[in-house]
Amino acid sequence: MSHLFDDNNFYLTSDNKPLYSNYIQGDNMEKIIDEINAKTDLAKIIIHSVPDIPGSASKIFSILGEAGFNIETITQISTSKNYCDVAFTIKETESEKVIEYLQLKLRDLRPTDFEVDKDIALITLFGPKIASTPGIAAKVFSAVGAIGVNIETISASLMMISFLIPKTKSEAVVNALKKQLG
Repeated sequence: MSHLFDDNNFYLTSDNKPLYSNYIQGDNMEKIIDEINAKTDLAKIIIHSVPDIPGSASKIFSILGEAGFNIETITQISTSKNYCDVAFTIKETESEKVIEYLQLKLRDLRPTDFEVDKDIALITLFGPKIASTPGIAAKVFSAVGAIGVNIETISASLMMISFLIPKTKSEAVVNALKKQLG
């Protein structure tokens, strides 16, 4: 199989069709996973020690949106009773501008530090039956763990599982997922 690259995102098909499909055996042959995508042109930014009060997230993402920055993923982690860390992904090429902009605009929230990680890949699995398939998350994360890759953050919805890993491991993870889910 050949790899197609489009803005640092790869699919493992030569005709740009969904990378992988898996089916539940039964009368309806329902799809579980339609596509696995690895996006490697992102950076993760963490804003440390943001006050954990109503409106903090709104302020951060309003500032970024008004400046024209597009956010890919968002994670908030409570670090203490009154503070949290806010992590998000953006285009890697915009990371330095975002940090400079936030340092200027978030002075009133007084975060303790800003951290940038450019060695990340966003792996996303799409499928209409993810939420209704018991054990699918376990299969996904078992495949990643079996090849010794640590997951940094996880996000899921009714039709998607996304997670961040080291960029250099993205191809190996996609191949392991294809093998595990096949």
